[in-house]
Amino acid sequence: MRNIFDTKTASFQELLGNAKKYRIPEFQRDFSWTEENWEDLWQDIIAVYEDEDPQHYMGAIVLQNTQDKKTFIVVDGQQRITTLSLFILAIAKHIKDLVEGGRDVEANKERLEKILDTYTGEKSLSDLYRKSKLTLNENNNSFYQSRLLEFKEPESYAKLRDSEKLLYNAYGYFYKKIDEYFGTISGEKLGGFLEKVLDGLVFIQITVDDDVSAYTVFETLNARGVELTTTDLLKNYLFAIVARLGKSGSEFKILKENWQGIIDTVGSRRFPVFLRFYLNSRQDIVRKERLFKEIKRQVRDARGALELIDELKKTAYLYAAILNPEDEYWSEYPHQQEIRRCLSELKLFGVTQPIPLIFAVNDLKKEWLVKLLKILVSISFRYNVIGKKNPNELEKVYNKISKGMYNGEVTGFAEVKDMLRVVYVDDETFVGSFKNKEITTSGKGKRIVKYILIKIENHLSSRDYSYDDATITIEHILPESFDENWDRQFSNEADKYKHRLGNYTLLEAKKNRRLAGKSFDEKRKVYATSQFRLAKDELNYDEWNISNLNDYQAKLARYAKSIWKI
Repeated sequence: MRNIFDTKTASFQELLGNAKKYRIPEFQRDFSWTEENWEDLWQDIIAVYEDEDPQHYMGAIVLQNTQDKKTFIVVDGQQRITTLSLFILAIAKHIKDLVEGGRDVEANKERLEKILDTYTGEKSLSDLYRKSKLTLNENNNSFYQSRLLEFKEPESYAKLRDSEKLLYNAYGYFYKKIDEYFGTISGEKLGGFLEKVLDGLVFIQITVDDDVSAYTVFETLNARGVELTTTDLLKNYLFAIVARLGKSGSEFKILKENWQGIIDTVGSRRFPVFLRFYLNSRQDIVRKERLFKEIKRQVRDARGALELIDELKKTAYLYAAILNPEDEYWSEYPHQQEIRRCLSELKLFGVTQPIPLIFAVNDLKKEWLVKLLKILVSISFRYNVIGKKNPNELEKVYNKISKGMYNGEVTGFAEVKDMLRVVYVDDETFVGSFKNKEITTSGKGKRIVKYILIKIENHLSSRDYSYDDATITIEHILPESFDENWDRQFSNEADKYKHRLGNYTLLEAKKNRRLAGKSFDEKRKVYATSQFRLAKDELNYDEWNISNLNDYQAKLARYAKSIWKI
């Protein structure tokens, strides 16, 4: 089996101090590093120069071979390589200033030409512009080549793109930092500074032969926590296909507009997750590590790329609205309040497995949507929240239904409901799990507990309290910080019971504040005055101990069985 990539350790001096060239894919994201990133890099530079960290590891960069053996595509490492090139240009500008100021002119002229030829690239004989060893993407390259490499001020800073402003500001940042660090600047000092720093900044250079191998390496690195982006690779591939028709054509313009619309709607980081949900609503499950390969398999020409992006743009609005139930997207739907409520509950549970099925139903059978969402809430509560069962089975069932809807095999809602019963936790199992369930009231758990109690309270009192109502609080019957008397009531095992669902009730915020440090007998008198049936009617016990807590939690379980059902 052939190796899909070669690796070696290389300093930045070795990367740029040779005849090789580096090209950012033209459709790669723009330069985006900000002052926080520049500051981190500057600290690394100074650590190398002052021998605190003589060899500083800068992470992995992924390069792809081209037919021109001297040119490499930068798959990952764009921000680091670009920023270091701006650092080099800032040093070169200081030496240029020395020349123009008449300081050691001949030596500094020679230094300047040596730096520019070695690290940035030689001038073209035709137009006398310096052709950089580094070519940026389509939005940044012109400014980089014609302004920064030529040490020319922008004609109008205000009219620059945001990413061009970042490039210019980063260049200015390093220029200023060098001035502040050295105080009195000489060409000899700057030359030694540059050589030492570029020798000390070390990368793991990973070189691959094709974009599929690049993606494999990307996934491997990503699993180890290296910040890379699937979105960039997918974008590069789709844009490159359509660009074959000509970048000035209407198709390419539409592609760019639709792509930007998708990214604006779902976000660059969330795009791969969204794409996977989209694919999994229409075909066999695609694992996240195979996304890129699957798109390459399906999309072979410009028409396919344009159609995919067009469909994704339509679905992106739905995806954003699923994640944000208050989105105006739902305002035109019948039963919009019920839709928003169900989506809010699914969001509270933190479940995303049903999203492909919601895509399919919304696309093909909108009239099923409310019925489906109600069922999904009950299934998710029983399966995910209380049962904590393996979510992979849910994904398989939802995929089978949504795929069946698209290929015409699933045509009726009764059939959908029947297929969902496979992952519906039966009453006996659910009640058994609920009776022993414990959830802490820290972080997300607090909202889950309050949601459960509110739903049960509404069921008992035929009210419509909201779990977001700040005047309603969770009362810990056995206090979280209990004393010896409480511990004795729980056979010296109170710590095991303080987060059981049967140790919680609802209480008005004002009344709850008065109960700190009180005994159960004192608490019970306050519970009797509450507007909530859970406190007033369900806690008629003479004392609070293990037996009565279990009895109360068993009652809550029976109520829950009647609430979260299909």
